[in-house]
Amino acid sequence: MDTNILGILLSYVFVFSTILIATLIQKSFKLSSEFSRKIIHIVVGNWVFLALYYFNDWRYAIVGPVSFIVINYISYRYTIFKAMELDEDNPGTVYYSASLTVLTLLTFLKPNFYLLPFLGMMAMTWGDGFAAIIGKKMPLKLLRKGRSLGGSSAFVIFSFFACTLYLYIQKFPANDGAILLLAAAFSLTGALIELFSPHKLDNLTVPVSLGILGIFVEKMIL
Repeated sequence: MDTNILGILLSYVFVFSTILIATLIQKSFKLSSEFSRKIIHIVVGNWVFLALYYFNDWRYAIVGPVSFIVINYISYRYTIFKAMELDEDNPGTVYYSASLTVLTLLTFLKPNFYLLPFLGMMAMTWGDGFAAIIGKKMPLKLLRKGRSLGGSSAFVIFSFFACTLYLYIQKFPANDGAILLLAAAFSLTGALIELFSPHKLDNLTVPVSLGILGIFVEKMIL
């Protein structure tokens, strides 16, 4: 089987399995939809590893992200996947898939692929996901409406971890010091973008901004 077709099939299996498991956990332990939504938010972002392994053509790579723009919009309107929807009117899951579509296109722009645009996804999924969880548990100090010192600190820490992990797994051609510096720069930049993003739009502003930044940085250092 063509690896691109296999990649598409595995993409759907991965995402729907994540939603199913999160739903079962939510119902079994009577957790809030916010908690299960963040589990999905964090786990699904790791689809980027699957994408870089299986796809060699952008036309196949974007099938999953584009289809989930539609699927997530339908779920948002009719609350089909309750485990990943907020009680408030927030189309964050739609923006999530739209961002992933943009980042996938930015990554697969050239024959041997860019690597850094997907740092935007790692920062959003891990950083923003844990920022919301920890920010509510340890707000520490309100920086602006909907943003706290605890949440922003969690964003930097977890996005730094995720970006570093991504760069090492993908064997980014740089020494350890440069990799850590890149991870720190993207994490801090992402936290600042998230801090000043308009309400409900951080799932767009953070990953897309970092994705575009990734292309410029990669062109400068490679």
